[in-house]
Formats: sequence, structure tokens, C-alpha cells
Amino acid sequence: MSDKILRAALIGVGNMGKKYVQMIVSGEVSNIKLTAVVIRRDELMEWGETLVNTDGEYVKIFRSADDMFKAEDVDTLFDAVIIATPHKTHAKLAVQAFSLGKDVLCDKPAASDIGEALTMNEAAKKSGRIYGMVFHQRLYPKYMKIKSMIDAGELGELRRVNLINSRYLRTSYYHHSGAWRSSFTGEGGGALINQGQHILDMFQYLFGMPQRMFALIPFGKYNDFAVDDEDTIIMDYDNGMTASFVLTTGEACHEERLEIIGTKAKLLLEDNTLTITRHQDVEEYIKTEMVNSRENMQYVKETIEFPKAPEPYTELLERFARASLEHNDTYLVAKGDEGINSLMLCAGAYYSACNGIQVKLPVGAEDYSRLMEELIMKEKSIKNNI
Repeated sequence: MSDKILRAALIGVGNMGKKYVQMIVSGEVSNIKLTAVVIRRDELMEWGETLVNTDGEYVKIFRSADDMFKAEDVDTLFDAVIIATPHKTHAKLAVQAFSLGKDVLCDKPAASDIGEALTMNEAAKKSGRIYGMVFHQRLYPKYMKIKSMIDAGELGELRRVNLINSRYLRTSYYHHSGAWRSSFTGEGGGALINQGQHILDMFQYLFGMPQRMFALIPFGKYNDFAVDDEDTIIMDYDNGMTASFVLTTGEACHEERLEIIGTKAKLLLEDNTLTITRHQDVEEYIKTEMVNSRENMQYVKETIEFPKAPEPYTELLERFARASLEHNDTYLVAKGDEGINSLMLCAGAYYSACNGIQVKLPVGAEDYSRLMEELIMKEKSIKNNI
């Protein structure tokens, strides 16, 4: 790769946006320079005025995204836009950036609505620009190992998957830390549209998209709000694989458990410990062995401990920069149009739970939009009556 540096603008200086800013201006990300940032809050202006790149150039501050996109030097000021704003603003910002010929890296989720995500995909395609998503967990060594084993056929045919994740305990303080948080009105949902996007992305990245799903969601189980803080989903695939998915943000104990059953091996990932149990093809065994059960089954077990490591945001940003500089989206950790998948799983779950039915994927954008309108109206009605 050449020594060229990507000039980037960043919109959204909340928790994650600030993190990206500091990583870039400090030089931690080797091939990006932050040339512009949008800061709307007065109390952050003093912080913004201290932002300077390692080459001594200060970051130009804009008070709104519209001001930045309309700047006289917009053609030369930045080449790419990093979007780290609340979910419901993603589509408008991405479409604006694409219309100006800028590449886009968007934090999860792609949007809060299926139709908006599809609009973003179409705008990216029409513009011919690079479009990436911040699904950094694809770079976790434990998931990279599992992905390589699945792709190499080491597990045989996948038959069953069970996932339980209670990693993201969230308090009332968190839920009230932003007016947009934890609401259908501001966020488009709860745990699934927020914390669940990384987990759902990893799920579909490893196993593909199911064809049918059924969800049980006790909305507001742990909190006084209308959205989900616990989700149980059953998924069904045309190839016969079945899967269960449980996400909760209300449990005291931290559990990350992923069980994958194949015809040739079982994988059990518990936090950062992966246990691999290999055996002969069970379907062949069932058909040919002259015994009643597992008497002749042979097992080989292996355990791999993955050390804890910093979140791989640096590598994700560097790969986005390389994709942008070389105009080659194969360097991306996650392509932007893949963002529809985790969002579709979320939409399918909400649609199923609210209607008490099994849902066939994909859910129609118009059907989902109507559901969201109903949920938003219900949420506002409840708040007005309190």
C-alpha cells in the first residue's frame, strides 16, 4: 500500500465517536488523518478545540453535519465520513455523504429501519463509493477460529446452534443517559437494535441467515420502558439446521455461551474458552454401526484459551482506510450492505413477538415500518399517561 493518508470527517462525538477521534488524532490508526468533526454540544467545544493530528494540523470543527457537507472546501477537506451518531440519523447522513462522492464507515446498526438500510445500500451502490460497517467483533480471534473451521468443513454439516449472551448488563442510569436511548421513538427498539447488533451480526456471519424465526420478547421485563431488555429467538433453516438465541441486559451474571453442533464435531465457546470435540461423522455412524448407542464412537477433545485483548477498532479503521485509499472493499471487515442482515434478524424478532407468529424472512420494509409506527404511538401514549 502507498503512503497516502485518508482524510476523514467524523460525525457523532458520543462515547464511541470520542474513542474513534482520540485513536485517530493520536496516530494510533496509522493511515487516517482526522480533518473535520461535527460537534453540536457547546460543552464539548473546548475539548474539540484541542484536537490536533500528529502532524500538527488541527481538526476543523463544524456545528452541524449540514454545515460540514456544505463547506466551500468539502471536496478537498475529507475523503470519507465516519458516522457514530444515534441510529435514526444514519441513513440521512450516509446518503448525503455518498451524494458528495465520499466513502462511509457507519457504526452499528446500519439504521433503525429496514427501508432506511436499503436506501443506504442503494445510495452506496449508485455512488460507487466504499461503504463499511463497524462490526469489529468479526476480528475477535475466537470467532475467526470458528469461522475458519466452519468454512473448511471441519464440523461437517451444521445441525444445531445455541447462543446465550448476558454480557451487556445495563442500568437505569445507562438507559436514561440519552433521550434517544432505549425507546422505539429514539432508537427503534431496545437490546436487539443496540447491544444485539454485534451478536446478531456474528451469528449470521457464522451461520448465514435463517429462513424462518419465532421470538418471545417480554418487553420491559427489567425496566419501566416499552422496548426489549430480553429476547428469546428460535430460528429455522431450509437445510435442517435449527438455532436458539437468547440475549438479556438484565442479569447479574455474565455469560457468553455458544454451542455449535455439527455432524463431525461440537464446538463450545464459553467466554474466551473454546472446547472442540471431534468425532467420526455421526450420520454415517447412525446408519452403519451395529450397536445401540455411542459404544463405538471415538472422541478427540481440544481446548483453546484466547487471551483477552483490546477491542480491535484500530485494525478495523485501518482496513477501512486501505479499502478507501485503494478503492477495494475486500479490505473491509464488514461491507456496508451486510448491515441489513443483523437489522433484518432484529426486525423479524420484533415482528414475530408483537404478532405472536412465526415469521418468514425477509420482512417487508413497509410491513416493518407500519409496526414501528404502531409501537412508537403506543410508547408515546404510555408516557403521556404516566
